[in-house]
Amino acid sequence: VEMSRYLSPIKDIKYLWRLFKIIKKERFDVVITFATKPNIYGAPAARLAGVPKIAVAVRGLGRTFQLPQNIKSKILQEIVSIMLRFSFWCSTFVWFTNPGEEKFCLENHMLTQDKTVLTVNAIDVRYFSVEAVLPGKIESLRKEFDISESNKVVIMVARLVWSKGIREFAEAAEILRKRFPDLRFLLVAPLETGSSQAVPESYIRKIENCANFTWIEFRKDIRDLYALADLAVLPSYYKEGGYPRALLEPMAMGKPVIAADTPDCRAPVEPGKNGFLVPPRDSVALAQRIEQIITNPVLIKTFGQYSKIKVNKEYDDRMVAKKIIQHIGLV
Repeated sequence: VEMSRYLSPIKDIKYLWRLFKIIKKERFDVVITFATKPNIYGAPAARLAGVPKIAVAVRGLGRTFQLPQNIKSKILQEIVSIMLRFSFWCSTFVWFTNPGEEKFCLENHMLTQDKTVLTVNAIDVRYFSVEAVLPGKIESLRKEFDISESNKVVIMVARLVWSKGIREFAEAAEILRKRFPDLRFLLVAPLETGSSQAVPESYIRKIENCANFTWIEFRKDIRDLYALADLAVLPSYYKEGGYPRALLEPMAMGKPVIAADTPDCRAPVEPGKNGFLVPPRDSVALAQRIEQIITNPVLIKTFGQYSKIKVNKEYDDRMVAKKIIQHIGLV
């Protein structure tokens, strides 16, 4: 269902009405909503349509709660809080993967404890597997991006907004460029529009002039790009939801990871076992940790092995799905 990513009363009313009509027509037994706007409007639409089981899956509370504090942002945050409170009331339960966000919603009286379910985030470990990559695909990507087998590759997959750590990633590439000319940085980030946090295309184009930095826009073959890489990083200070896929997916592919040391990023990383944590907004620390891993083949191998073991043990989507299905009461 088409929707506007930003608050727009007329468009949002139309979006709510379209959701209601579809849900009413299909007569679903269960509706689970994901993402900020579907979470706000999906549960009321489902309740209005008479759906017996409704779950709101909170994966971050959206950009509204990250805006600089001023009168306008406080009013907007209060409006969104009221809308979320009503949506949670309409739901059977609210599914969190970030204990910090669960705590925030409870402390702000958006819901009561008996309505919450807390799990980790999870991924399809069968899909995100090196064994699932088609033969010849990595070689094809090497030719596409002019990457030789002697190059080490650091990848970052994110939205093109400042709070994802785009500047820190670019600056780390510049710090390491002269001393490690064979080190390549790949940024996979579709161009963002309409957000005050959006990174201008001109900034990325300027960074891309450096021989070691490549900006890749929207791609469907993320798994293959992870297979190509030696290390994945996410220096984000965005509200990631607790278990960012940009860390879990490369971990499942057997890659070491580096993340910002924030409540929203740190959970999948065990420092010294499958990667490192760095202070947010610290390009120098990020560069140092990248250097530490990328210059040590033993760390690349052992950290990568531990990453894969950790994901298979803790973040397999089959385990999380089983818990949610049981909670809904379908088994």
